Amino acid sequence: MTFKAALSQEHAELDRLAVRLLEILRTESAPPEDFSTVRWRMTHVLTVHLAKEDKHLYPVLLRSPDIVTRELATTFSREMGGLAEAYRSHTMRWPLEKVRADWAGYQVEAWRIMMTLRQRIRREESQLYVRLRAA
Repeated sequence: MTFKAALSQEHAELDRLAVRLLEILRTESAPPEDFSTVRWRMTHVLTVHLAKEDKHLYPVLLRSPDIVTRELATTFSREMGGLAEAYRSHTMRWPLEKVRADWAGYQVEAWRIMMTLRQRIRREESQLYVRLRAA
């Protein structure tokens, strides 16, 4: 499997997990049993994925002879830092006890994060990963 294929496979898993979390967020009462498992898996896969991008993807793209590729990599890298920090802050702010105590508040914030993450995945696949060939 190529590096790009592995990253895309991780994107597919992250998207599936985000969809499941969005389904969970539609429930009116406190989170169902699988909530903690899904959220833990999302955090794990995302953390590993971001580390791979930081260590392997961005350095390759930033050394590309193609200026558009380098500029895109710079932009995406900066943006991802913000999203990664927002996700980390979100998970720290919402331990399970707080999620149960303020389900409505959690739903609003988690919905926004999941939608932002899904949009980011689509953008990386369509704009950034295709640049690996130019790098």
